Amino acid sequence: MWPKVFFNSAKFVRAGIWVFLLVILFFPISFADEESYTIHVGDLLFIEVYEEPDLSREVRVLTDGHLSFPLLGSIRAEGETVGALQKLITSKLAQNYLVDPQVLVSVKEYSHIYVFGEVENPGVFPLTGKMTVFEAITLAGGFTETANRGKVKVIRQDQGEEQVFEVDVSRVLQGGDLASDLELRAHDRVIVSRKFF
Repeated sequence: MWPKVFFNSAKFVRAGIWVFLLVILFFPISFADEESYTIHVGDLLFIEVYEEPDLSREVRVLTDGHLSFPLLGSIRAEGETVGALQKLITSKLAQNYLVDPQVLVSVKEYSHIYVFGEVENPGVFPLTGKMTVFEAITLAGGFTETANRGKVKVIRQDQGEEQVFEVDVSRVLQGGDLASDLELRAHDRVIVSRKFF
């Protein structure tokens, strides 16, 4: 159990938020090596095949989780790490098309999540790896004084169906209950409502 005085200090919480934001903005790779980054729908990847300029290109991960690549057709990318996708493409090219292909996969543009409502800086934020509701709110500058921390909504589109989740972020803040947090997916909308007095 974390001491309650830690969370009652508004200055300490704000200082922590700013440190977290600065580290994410200026040292994004330190959170997760790009090869271990899990690919999401909407990510823009650059696939480079050494000495094969006709194959090297930017590709977008489509809503069905696949990408299209010359010679290989449709490849499942969502849920794979960058390193695993790199090995998969290398293997497929080596089987039928190229001798000892050298493939490099990198992320050119990350997919996004959206944070609206009672946060200091609502907007669109890149999903650069695993991110929870609490971390997304931290990226958005934290809660406003009138935010309802106990009922944060997450709206998700999953295979054409809308799913709605409710997260009690106050449990994370007050008791360190990380199990009550929710890991976000690409294009999730986080909505913080106003509390009623």
